[in-house]
Amino acid sequence: MLLQLLIARYLRFEHFDLNYLDLVLIMTVYTSFGRNPKRTIWVAAGSGLVQDSFSGGLLGTQSFTKTVIGYGASLLSEHLALDHMIPRLMVMGAAALVNGLLFIGLHALFGVRLLVQPVGEHLVHYLGWYLAANVMGAAVGFHLLDLIMEERPSRPTRLWARGYRRRRPRL
Repeated sequence: MLLQLLIARYLRFEHFDLNYLDLVLIMTVYTSFGRNPKRTIWVAAGSGLVQDSFSGGLLGTQSFTKTVIGYGASLLSEHLALDHMIPRLMVMGAAALVNGLLFIGLHALFGVRLLVQPVGEHLVHYLGWYLAANVMGAAVGFHLLDLIMEERPSRPTRLWARGYRRRRPRL
């Protein structure tokens, strides 16, 4: 969360705004690949509430959208093999679009306008940049998280490493 705040504040490009990058969404989708919906729901709800508390918007909107997306992606990963990068990025793209639409829709439902008129043109612009930023961020983030979370074989214990054999008990 702190990393996202630092990136959004200090790392700016001329034609690309990193405020569209949502590291909490990327983490939620990556967690959903573990095929454990309960863990994904807890991670998504908790990180969404933390994100809501720092963003200053309507409290609970990020938590709700992240929970819905995490649960849906987790159910999808239980039924489909999402072990390679291309299917994962496709799920990330769908998650980014659903997150953007749910977030704007929830704010509109409570009377908070996030987009100026004409809504259609700004909605396409917002969702396009949001999709691009999160899919590119997920491509890098998923690779880094795969390297960090990679299961390594444990080192053999000292007894087994030297060829120690158990002796049979004598009768």
